[in-house]
Amino acid sequence: MNIYLVLLLVFIIAPISTLLHELGHVLGAKWAKADSIILSIGSGYKIAAFSCKRIRVSLHLLFFLGGMAYNERNKPYKSREIIIISLCGPVSNVIAAAVVFYFAGFSYGFVRAFILFNMWLAVINLIPFHLNGKQSDGYTIVKAILNRYKTCK
Repeated sequence: MNIYLVLLLVFIIAPISTLLHELGHVLGAKWAKADSIILSIGSGYKIAAFSCKRIRVSLHLLFFLGGMAYNERNKPYKSREIIIISLCGPVSNVIAAAVVFYFAGFSYGFVRAFILFNMWLAVINLIPFHLNGKQSDGYTIVKAILNRYKTCK
């Protein structure tokens, strides 16, 4: 792998893929009629912020270091809604990879890296884990399923 592909991966592919992932969660939250949604891309010093209806967006200086979508609603979410919102992020990455694969194939380094990174992001986020106060989408899904099972008894 050459240095240009690594730079493209870190500064272009990863941030775009993260944005697509978090936008998936935003769409899921809008579907579930969230009262407020926060979308944050990157970490560190905030360089831009804006709001549109119920969605607040912030972009941080280290835009290539992850992202977060947070939503809340006055009426508690049902387990099914939590599961759908959580699945929307990984599903958006799978859709992005599939669309790029369909139109561009798997031949070019940049295209291949985009497809593989989006698939990796989807799979990693579906693995249930809790680390440093943050939890994966898979962990959120497992928790929602277990909570639903407890309330059914």
